Amino acid sequence: MTADAASFAEVSCPLCHAQAPALTGRALAAGEAWHCPQCHIAWSLDRLATVAAHAEYLARRDAS
Repeated sequence: MTADAASFAEVSCPLCHAQAPALTGRALAAGEAWHCPQCHIAWSLDRLATVAAHAEYLARRDAS
């Protein structure tokens, strides 16, 4: 799965919402990953895109 880096303008942990330390959307799109300083989970562009797609799916499911 790939995603547009522009959709991650502010890179933060989807779990605890801590800000990504010194990581730009461009670096994330280039394949870099980061570990959340708060909850220590590793995140990459693909993983963030998967979480976003799942959240969208849940919102559509709950709306129907």
